Amino acid sequence: MTLQTSIIKPTGLVHGHTEVRFLNDTLPVLTQVLALELVERRGHEAVLKHPNTGWKLIVHEGGAEVKDKPERNHYGVRVSNNEEVDHAYQYLLAHKEELKLTKVVKRKERAGSYSMFFVEPGGTYWEIESYENRHQAGLPEHIAYPWKQKLSKEKLPGCGYIPQAMTHGTMECTNLAASIKFYKKGLGLDVITHVPTIEPHDVKHPSTPWYVVSLEVPVKNKHFLTPLQRYTVAVESPAALVEAHREFAERRAEFGLTTLEEIKETADGESFLLSDLDHNWWEIAALNHLSRGSGNPS
Repeated sequence: MTLQTSIIKPTGLVHGHTEVRFLNDTLPVLTQVLALELVERRGHEAVLKHPNTGWKLIVHEGGAEVKDKPERNHYGVRVSNNEEVDHAYQYLLAHKEELKLTKVVKRKERAGSYSMFFVEPGGTYWEIESYENRHQAGLPEHIAYPWKQKLSKEKLPGCGYIPQAMTHGTMECTNLAASIKFYKKGLGLDVITHVPTIEPHDVKHPSTPWYVVSLEVPVKNKHFLTPLQRYTVAVESPAALVEAHREFAERRAEFGLTTLEEIKETADGESFLLSDLDHNWWEIAALNHLSRGSGNPS
């Protein structure tokens, strides 16, 4: 019997994307609150990266008409312990107006994840979380604390907390089983869980710890976002990109793809966009040598 393999043989889950209103409002929050570093700014786009995490965040400026994203389409960072989540909440609540945050809320603990949320001025939700309780419940240390070298609090002086890694993004799906087929057989990614009692729904590349949480919701509650809210999966070469596009076109109905765009040149190489059965956007990219790779494992 022939072993069925995925369409894509990914080299990494390399980028997350988000659309904000104005970079000048959003970037200070991402760098001064979340410890992200600005890698590059070009026109209406900025590239950021956490020093302990290999993937990059691409932030797109869309202007005043950009809508707030829903909570279930957020990004998240992880701190070392629960106390730091409390400190983050207190700090952001005290500096809410100064930072132009539209919301600062504490979240009820869920299956050992202790966290808070805030909405930056560009309309994107962010989570600051701790896996202290999950580690105490048996989650391995390298998963609970996915960094090799701990940052000192001098990175964010006076805040009382320090994000040690940018760990995840999130998206909504309406049929998790069908979506998992696409994530595995289409994108070639793993689907895991950090909690044994929860069905696997964290989508990741096998060689790196960051992941995208796929949250199942009723059809009536599904939000539909723009292509600027997407995740980038890298392939090894332009030839692999062409082959992936061909096979997705042939098997479009099988995976329920709602959009499949043509291959285009980008500033970093070549790519094409697709929208999956849940209308979530993905970019499949063959990156040039300056941008290639999935980043460091931590």
